[in-house]
Amino acid sequence: MALSFDEIRERFVCKPSTVAVVGASSKRERPVYGVMRYLQGQGFRLFPVNPAYAGQEILGELCLEDLNSLPEAVDVVAFFLDARHQEESLSFLASQEGRPVAWFQPGAENGEGERLLREKGFEVVSGLCLMQIHRSACRKD
Repeated sequence: MALSFDEIRERFVCKPSTVAVVGASSKRERPVYGVMRYLQGQGFRLFPVNPAYAGQEILGELCLEDLNSLPEAVDVVAFFLDARHQEESLSFLASQEGRPVAWFQPGAENGEGERLLREKGFEVVSGLCLMQIHRSACRKD
């Protein structure tokens, strides 16, 4: 049974969850860095994923080479890289039994990848920013 966007937001955005950040960067000027810093400050547990930074720390978290390196199941896989660079991550994700929410950040939308994951039973969110959704819909202050 598919979840509504409101259900996804309440379960995985308004309550801190575990997020694999595909396309993580240690460069402060990159949007992904700001989103990661914000989510971490809100209690989210992050797993940065980027082969260029594998083995290095980003915001105090060890960066992983790929999704296959995740030490545990995650609630959300957030894509922060262009669709042209998602194929390996999408193939791995589609082959797994677990079904985290696949979240395609603005600029990372991928119609074909999103369709593939939906067909495999994944919940997919596209074109929305995790940080902006949390700020606008979840904060109580």
